[in-house]
Parts: sequence; structure tokens; C-alpha cells
Amino acid sequence: MTRPTQGLLMAFLGAVLVRLAFTDAYLRYVTEWMKWPILLSGVLLVVLAVGLVVAPPSSHDGHDGHDHADDDGHGHGGLPLVTWLLVLPGLVTFVISPPQLGSYLAERRSGETAPVAKPADLAQLEEGEVVDVDVTEFIWRAQDGGETLDGQQVALTGFVSYDRDGAWYVSRLTIGCCAADAMAYQVEVDDPSDDAVRPPRDQWVKVTGTYASGTGTDGTTPPTITAAEVVEVEEPRQTYE
Repeated sequence: MTRPTQGLLMAFLGAVLVRLAFTDAYLRYVTEWMKWPILLSGVLLVVLAVGLVVAPPSSHDGHDGHDHADDDGHGHGGLPLVTWLLVLPGLVTFVISPPQLGSYLAERRSGETAPVAKPADLAQLEEGEVVDVDVTEFIWRAQDGGETLDGQQVALTGFVSYDRDGAWYVSRLTIGCCAADAMAYQVEVDDPSDDAVRPPRDQWVKVTGTYASGTGTDGTTPPTITAAEVVEVEEPRQTYE
């Protein structure tokens, strides 16, 4: 692999990272604070690539200014041909654009939940008003006994997931650093209206209602919200809580 080719490959990878950072596509894979490290890494790769392309041939290059490959696929001073595999992740990102994690992950643990740590910022609940509450905060309040939710009108926003018994959930995912450690959290929706229709899987919804007292207090099963209104909404920019 010649040095200009190495430079083009490096520039391509850098361009992928820059594109991810500028289009917010990186939010599908990592947390929001990773934007600047990703952008900086992409710019650095592009700068290094330019250096490879414009730099004069070194003494390790062949007499004709090119790196010569051995029979086993390795170059003298160059990179092994297997390096071309680095192109694949970039092509996948540009051409296929993998979707967000969603119901597939959440439904692997339908009907189950895990203990939730107390959120750093709790919503200010106002009696008589509808308060937007994170799914994970709603679950934590239920696991804390549910007293703070009793009679309180709340609105939960998340994507729809199902279970085998026909129930459906408003769900959100959390990540520590990247999508590889994603955890799914669900609140079962009880819609008692006569015209209730289960929304499509992975559809984002805003569910307004009240906590079903006594549900989700054991820390192993999801709490339930008794819905007064279910509205389909657009997927938010940041899908992880």
C-alpha cells in the first residue's frame, strides 16, 4: 500500500468521524460529551493524512517512490493489505446508517426491571399540573415506595415496546459511555379508554397519566402508568436518558 493510499484511507476515516460529530449521528453510539473528542480525532486524522500525501518519499520506500508488497501481503514500510478492512465501518456508517437501539433490546427484558439509582436532578412535582418526568425517574420514584407519584399527573416520553402478553411499554435506554453498555427501562402503559390502540413498535410517544399505586415497588417489575392521553411524537435528538 503506497503512502498516498495510506493517506487517503486515513483521510476517509477522519471524514467519517467529522461527519458523525457534525450531524449528531454520534449520539447513536456514545454519550453527548463525546462530540468534541470525536471531532478532534477526525480533524487530527485528516491533518495526518495530508502529511502522508504531501511528504516526500522516505528511504524506506521503493526506488520508484512506492511501497512494495511482499508475497504475504505486507509492504516494506507500508501497511498490511488487511488495513483495507478499516474502510468497512466507514462505509457502513455512510451507506447503511445503523438505526438507534430500540424495542429489540427493550423486549429482551420485557416484564423485568432493575433497581434505579436516585437521579441527580429530580423533577419538581406540582399538584394539579402535568409534569414531564424521565422514565428512569418515574421508575425510581415507584421503587422508592411511590408516595411521591400518587395522584400526580405526569408525562412520560419514550419509544414503544411490547411483551408476549400483549402489554406495551413506554421505554427509554441509558448508556454509561457507549451503546455497548445500554440498559433498557420500561413503564407499562394501561390505557383504559374505549378506543385505545397499541401504538406501533418503536414509535415515540408521550404518555400523560397517573401512577398505578403499588406497581413497580419491588425493584424487579416495571411500574404502570394509567394513561389519560397517548400522543405520537417525533424522535428526540438525544434518545438516551
